[in-house]
Amino acid sequence: MGTEAERSIESILRKLESQDWSTALEGVAIAEQWCQGTLVGDPDLDIVVDRLVGLAGHVKWEVRRAVANVAAQVPHPAFEPALARQVTDDNARVRQAAESAALRRRDSRHASTLGKQHVDRLNATLDDIESRFGVRGRDAVRRAADQIANTLARELYHEVIRLVSPLSLAADRLQEHLSAETVSVSVLLEETDRVRRRVTHLRAVLDAMRAFTELPMLRFASEDLREVLEEAATLAIGKRRRDEAATIELSVPAGLAVEVSRSRFVQALTNVLENAIESYEGLERLAAVVVSAHSANGLVTIVIEDRGCGMSAEAKDDATTLFATSKKNGTGFGLPLAVKIVEAEHGGRLHIESAPDEGTTVRMTVRVLR
Repeated sequence: MGTEAERSIESILRKLESQDWSTALEGVAIAEQWCQGTLVGDPDLDIVVDRLVGLAGHVKWEVRRAVANVAAQVPHPAFEPALARQVTDDNARVRQAAESAALRRRDSRHASTLGKQHVDRLNATLDDIESRFGVRGRDAVRRAADQIANTLARELYHEVIRLVSPLSLAADRLQEHLSAETVSVSVLLEETDRVRRRVTHLRAVLDAMRAFTELPMLRFASEDLREVLEEAATLAIGKRRRDEAATIELSVPAGLAVEVSRSRFVQALTNVLENAIESYEGLERLAAVVVSAHSANGLVTIVIEDRGCGMSAEAKDDATTLFATSKKNGTGFGLPLAVKIVEAEHGGRLHIESAPDEGTTVRMTVRVLR
């Protein structure tokens, strides 16, 4: 007499092999649940999947569609040939289910390169898009996302190579100095300090990259705008000496509330304010960075104005481009991250106006709390 698990498998197989299509359909539903709870490599899994694949050409379209739905959830390679046939099925519902399953399986494979923990989130998002815009909409979004990811990976690769190449040269110089008959301690210290600075910069770029690409849990709430701006101003000034940094003047109406995810919105404001403060570096004048705000038509506009070095039209475009920075130790993520937080996460707008030697004005628009 077999074990309970064996009897369960036998029961599933009997249903799948039934001549009654409704019983076979029930077996497919049970098999789907069983497969999802079974580890890859279990020999019984191959047997059950083999029976399911055999039903992919069942005379009843309901059974064929059910098999396609299982293939969407169970990443067993044996489903691939069956799905390839089902995407040309005579029944439109079967074709749609097969196309959706094929896309989901492909998306899961792509997602594995980003980490298995993102698979469910990615597929849930794409499933929502498909429910609204159909399979073509899902595929279009997937292609666009792939293009963005490829561009980001390519730009990051070039940036990392640019930062790592000098490390190789420094290693060669260190080896040369250590091989010499007389070793200068001061020269060795200079080389190691150069390596340390380069590694620190590389780590800063990678940390900024992680902050830019993360998908934070956004918790929106009513926030007093002045308090949020005061927090951002404190962070932006940071450890700068008071006599070396421009001051920040807030001109914000009392009681003005905004609907934001506080920590993320503070990050965006801090990045913009840091840029404003840094625009005075090397200048004798230290005019205050003025922050004002006003509300109208359900929106609040925050205006951050400095009278620093300003930017040319080309530099202004580069300011929101990843990796593009004119700062010696800049990462090129500050303003792009601010744009992402304001526009992608908060549904607002961030606009920059600037002119060389005149200063820069940044306008950020978000919703007033309803």
